[in-house]
Amino acid sequence: MSKFIGRQVKVGLAKESPRNTPAAPVILVPFDSFDFDDNVVQPRSTSGLGVIDDASDSFVTTKFGEGTLGGELRDQSIGYWLNSLLGTVSTTGPVDSAYTHVFSVLQTVLHPTLAMRVYDTNATEMYGLVLPKSMTITAALDEIVKISIDLLARKGRTWEASVLNATAENRFTKKHIQVKVAANRAGLGAASTLCLKNLSLTFNQNAMLDDCMGTAEPEDIINGPLSIEGEMSLNYTDETWKNYMRDGSKKALQITLTNNDVLIGAATRPSLTFVFPKVDFFPWKSNYPLGELATQTVSFKALRDETNIENNIYSATLVNTKVSY
Repeated sequence: MSKFIGRQVKVGLAKESPRNTPAAPVILVPFDSFDFDDNVVQPRSTSGLGVIDDASDSFVTTKFGEGTLGGELRDQSIGYWLNSLLGTVSTTGPVDSAYTHVFSVLQTVLHPTLAMRVYDTNATEMYGLVLPKSMTITAALDEIVKISIDLLARKGRTWEASVLNATAENRFTKKHIQVKVAANRAGLGAASTLCLKNLSLTFNQNAMLDDCMGTAEPEDIINGPLSIEGEMSLNYTDETWKNYMRDGSKKALQITLTNNDVLIGAATRPSLTFVFPKVDFFPWKSNYPLGELATQTVSFKALRDETNIENNIYSATLVNTKVSY
């Protein structure tokens, strides 16, 4: 066994088809932080035995994989996470050498799962039934847009290593982001772009173990209710956003990331667009730093649009050179 540093670890990813079926990794996922590994549930026997010792035994009852992967939002690997979070994808193309992948909500608790291989200098482990519990996208001034994904999976199994090289992917920064708000979804195209200082967007699908007696491994890993929330900061120049909170206003919201520095065809740029047909704005908070511009922090939550029978996210549209997910 040899020592190694985190940079030597590789994380390979593939979609399971069908669920819980080992799959050879098709993409290497770059990361800035990674703490995913095996975990257990281990109750302790704490019965009184006439002594002051507080426990006399312990028992492993459930084995699973759990942890977080954090890194840059890249235009190809993000599609695997979106497919598993939202549930369904429709792909068209190629048009101008690019493919358009539209992810939308699948109204079941059996969203697509992933197979993940973790390579280090000593071993390769395969994790099946990988499902994101949540994913947060964060964008700040003069930084690369980042993601952080909390994962749940079956326990790791020793596996043969395979050759896996990095895929060329495109990234996004502050100059590639546009956020718009309008009275309804139809008005988003003509809406003005907001001047934001930072932005965060969190998808939480509340993944959980489906456990059974007679085994230490979960029978399945399923998704629960899908919650989507975000937060943005901007200059405090008027009371528009405060009034949205006070009045309980609902608006449509669109977040678009387009890397205008890169061509993936004659005229096509890599992009990712989220459309939310109905969001509320709560809570709202002002900030008055001495010697700096007054700002406001606006939180929002995506809601189901019952009037138009639309999910809390209408679509997530990814444009890249990948043929399918």
